[in-house]
Amino acid sequence: MTGPYATAVIVVSLLLCLGALVLLVADQSPSTGAWILLGVLELMIVVFAVGGVVQLVGADHDVPAWEFVGYLAGLVAIVPAAAWWVREERSRAAAAVLVVVLLVVPFLVLRVQQVWAGTRG
Repeated sequence: MTGPYATAVIVVSLLLCLGALVLLVADQSPSTGAWILLGVLELMIVVFAVGGVVQLVGADHDVPAWEFVGYLAGLVAIVPAAAWWVREERSRAAAAVLVVVLLVVPFLVLRVQQVWAGTRG
């Protein structure tokens, strides 16, 4: 559950967060390109989650399965939930929601990695 793919998810999320921060400062709504990039991030997250479940099934060490799958499910759900909220909210708050969610994604990825490694926190 560690490695370059997890790092790529984190980096993409942080780059999109930076873009959302620019939208927030400029008081603009997300463009079509931003929606496409959010879709790419969500696809990356889904692949990460599926890979996590596959690794969990074949795990040779004790992993708290419900906690692990719960964090993966939260990770998969958070971007679509934010997209739904942003689509309905046409004010400056929409970009702020994106900033917050795109900052939460890296923390969820890190937490998934901690659970996988057996770190309690």
